[in-house]
Amino acid sequence: MSWKSYFSLFQRHETRPTPKCIYNKRIYWNAIIASWVAVIIGYDAGFIGGAVSLASFQREFGLDTMSTHDKTNTTEIIISLFQAGAFFGALGTYPVAAKFGRKLSLAVATVVLIVGSAIQLASNSSSGLGAMYAGRVLTGVGIGTVSNVAPMYAAEIAPPSIRGQLIGFYEIAWQIGGVIGFWINYATSVHYSSDDNKQWMIPVGIQILPAGVLALVLWSLVESPRWLMSVGRREKALANLCLLRKLPADDEYLQYEFDIIEQEMAQKAREVGTGIFDPVKGLLTSKSLMHRLGLSTSTFIIQNTVAVNAVNYYSPKIFQAMGIDSVESSLLSTGVFGILKGVFCLVWSVCIVDRFGRRPCLIFGLVLCSLCFWYIGAYIKVADPTARISSGNSQIDGGGRAALALFYIWTIGYALSWSGTPWVWNAEVFPTSVRNASSAVNAASNWFWAFIIARFTNQMINAMDYGIFFFFASCMTVCLPIFYLLYPETKNIPMEYMDQLFMHKPWRAHAIVMEQIKKDRMESDGLVETSITLDFKDSNEKRSETASTEIRPHQM
Repeated sequence: MSWKSYFSLFQRHETRPTPKCIYNKRIYWNAIIASWVAVIIGYDAGFIGGAVSLASFQREFGLDTMSTHDKTNTTEIIISLFQAGAFFGALGTYPVAAKFGRKLSLAVATVVLIVGSAIQLASNSSSGLGAMYAGRVLTGVGIGTVSNVAPMYAAEIAPPSIRGQLIGFYEIAWQIGGVIGFWINYATSVHYSSDDNKQWMIPVGIQILPAGVLALVLWSLVESPRWLMSVGRREKALANLCLLRKLPADDEYLQYEFDIIEQEMAQKAREVGTGIFDPVKGLLTSKSLMHRLGLSTSTFIIQNTVAVNAVNYYSPKIFQAMGIDSVESSLLSTGVFGILKGVFCLVWSVCIVDRFGRRPCLIFGLVLCSLCFWYIGAYIKVADPTARISSGNSQIDGGGRAALALFYIWTIGYALSWSGTPWVWNAEVFPTSVRNASSAVNAASNWFWAFIIARFTNQMINAMDYGIFFFFASCMTVCLPIFYLLYPETKNIPMEYMDQLFMHKPWRAHAIVMEQIKKDRMESDGLVETSITLDFKDSNEKRSETASTEIRPHQM
């Protein structure tokens, strides 16, 4: 790749002349603040599966004396109650975000997260699993709130040319938390004995830190101008837009954007209404929006068929199925998985999503990830590594090393595609008039399907063995043509053109709408192509000819 091509990965693709000052520290800082608490989501996914497998945790809460069935069931409950709480948090925060704004919603979520994490930390054998269950649910409620509000807020404050990047900060924060979670389990398993409760209490207690950091910096968040406009606070909305863009109120670029926001709000009032639950009604009574909602919620079904939550929550067991025999070794392998996922999610956000688009990323991910899982499943079926370990041979053979390498390639493929891109796509495709409602439903869909995976994957691994890889590979293979035929590209499409995107065949829609945007920009700049009918009369005939001409402002 040439240097010119290399740096083109970082270029912003703008649909109209754009002042460079809009790409300022404040816009990035606000997106980072809103997304920061997603660290807890990633951290939970990274630490909880390993924490419940630690001997100290199992001894403290009595899992070590349970039957295999009861132990599997209890482990799934501990893990999945987080997702159950998140489901209800995502839906429950809708009226709060609509009535009181994005900033207050994040503040409420922060308090709930701190309380939930503290309850988990205070749990022990005396309180039993009840306190742990309650803390998991509360933490989930807080995370559900964040998963609704943060991507929506980033989409609302972002210029179209960096919208994918700003929404992508949410995913980056998620992966940062995951890396920490995966490695903290390994560190405590190495440095603390199974008789020391610090082995599991340290991973549980660290959950409080990201929420505490957010509590300290949340005051600096600039409330969404679009939300302010939606509740009638026009002057404050203009002032906040000026802050975010670092432009004066009379700037041409800012005036154009503010006019668009006003038009969207006027359209919302006409088409949907101004009540809190009017967007829900508007979403449910519109055939086109329900079609879009079906697509957006289904992205999380597809995301879970790529098996990330199965790996996130049960990675020690999955690595053991691949021939990594000890808990410590499986935690180490899980840590490598977390680092790869975090690094390549960063690459995705900075270099990929706004450069190559959403649709190519997601198609690429399905193809690559399915191929990796087909091989891993075939290797486990043929080589039967668990039988090798049972016979006392812990040495991984060449096929096993290839399976492990392909697992890490699967990790990279997932990070560059299905990890964060569904959140970007879903945050883009709905008009402002119903975005509060659609964001809540989409976030709830994410947590519902994550709950299903967390609740039943452990049982599936026990029952299916190598078949679990064939199951997910088959799901990805089936989803590939479905995605290709139904999902359009959204890269660089301004929100005011999003409706047009769904009027064409998905594989052609982006090119058609981008051409319309180009035409409209020419007209707004005063270069208009118009059709003029010229009548020629003579004694024999009357003819009409159509000519194309350019009319500039001084000609009108």
